[in-house]
Amino acid sequence: MIQQKNNLKYITFQNLENTNAVKHCVTTRLGGVSTGIYAELNLSFSRGEAAEKVLQNYDILCNTLNFDKNSFVLCHQTHTTNIRVVTEQDRGMGVTKKSTIKNTDGLVTNIPGIQLVVFCADCVPILLFDPNKKAIAAIHAGWRGTVNGIAKKAIQKMELNYGTHAKDIIAGIGPSIGQCCFQVDEPVVKEFRQKLPFAEDVIMKDTVPERYKIDLWETNKRILMDCGVEQNNIELTKICTMCHTDLFYSHRVMGNDRGNMAGIIALK
Repeated sequence: MIQQKNNLKYITFQNLENTNAVKHCVTTRLGGVSTGIYAELNLSFSRGEAAEKVLQNYDILCNTLNFDKNSFVLCHQTHTTNIRVVTEQDRGMGVTKKSTIKNTDGLVTNIPGIQLVVFCADCVPILLFDPNKKAIAAIHAGWRGTVNGIAKKAIQKMELNYGTHAKDIIAGIGPSIGQCCFQVDEPVVKEFRQKLPFAEDVIMKDTVPERYKIDLWETNKRILMDCGVEQNNIELTKICTMCHTDLFYSHRVMGNDRGNMAGIIALK
């Protein structure tokens, strides 16, 4: 669901809103102070933009949506399936203090107030909440993370550390490149077929010879369901970032000359 407060446009999931137990959003590119290739709400410090501008964007986010600037936790994403258990010592990493969290594409915690952040610009942001054990996860799932089951790894990490039962999890799958635009070649399709028993359900032939299109939303939904998450607990925004570059950064359209959106979740 697209929301707007002041100049800030952002996405929320109704199923997470209904719990009244978490603060969350997936940002768009609108509502910040970044200019040029980063316009407007770049939240990543690794794109080449001056840190002062990025910090101003975090100020806007905090002032508009009541996040705490000292409680964000950012990680250096590298398309792994590595999940970090975030502790009190990590609070502020990446925004108000240097982040030492490297090669990590998923964050989990059960500490109230810590805001888990994952970045995206065509990749899939996934937010998870276990209302019984009061635990959350933020996941960055590009096609590599998706096919290698990063969503499953996050649930396993929640089960191991917090006693989560998958059937209790409420999940939001955010805006990313849709099947309409996610064109891939044979090697990528081969990997999906090798690793996912339901691969044929999410792959379709493109009109271009030897090209295919893959549905990353449905793939991640199926992975969550195979872990035991109930279908009714999974919400998809179904908004394609490549189709809507007025609203989102898109790596496929813009390459490396762009900003990043963020998926953010915190326990109240």
